[in-house]
Amino acid sequence: MIVDLPELVARLRRHQAPATVLGKTVRRAAVAIVLSEQEGEPHMLMIRRAKRPGDPWSGHMGFPGGRRDETDPGDLACAVRETQEELGFDLSAHTPICQLGLVNTGWRPDRPEILVQPYVFLVEDPPAFSPNDEVDGTVWIPVSFLVNEDNRESHHWEWKGTSVESDSYRWGDDRVWGLSLMMIDEMIETIRRPLN
Repeated sequence: MIVDLPELVARLRRHQAPATVLGKTVRRAAVAIVLSEQEGEPHMLMIRRAKRPGDPWSGHMGFPGGRRDETDPGDLACAVRETQEELGFDLSAHTPICQLGLVNTGWRPDRPEILVQPYVFLVEDPPAFSPNDEVDGTVWIPVSFLVNEDNRESHHWEWKGTSVESDSYRWGDDRVWGLSLMMIDEMIETIRRPLN
């Protein structure tokens, strides 16, 4: 399935994020999923996180964003601030085309429990990025690659001495899985829904 950018945006604008039971978790974070037309088709921006001791997501692929702090009036402001800090990219002039459902990082007992709010942005002319020390690189991945189920593969990783299997995408030397894949899956499910 190949989706052109106007159709993709139309589908995402209609998306209603699923309701989430918040429970006791009070720590919040937010990320920006940036879409842009590159080489004639929609692409999605991802970052490669720098390897840092003590960071449970060290070296992983993800989206610009991070933990909400007391200066952020809301989740959206957090996503904008974090993108500015990590990439030198000001999203404040851009309105999200949709927000996805909250993702709880505590799905594994060895991860801190934080609720992450993903926002999807359309950016027509992204600037050159100036990554800070938290980011090891940026990658634009074609949405058509992500929509094609033939590109999904199993990924084995070790947790407490046990081999665990999960879905993933392999893009060059990078693997997209985990929390980022949960967000991508919700976005892809929305893209696949017919426009009626």
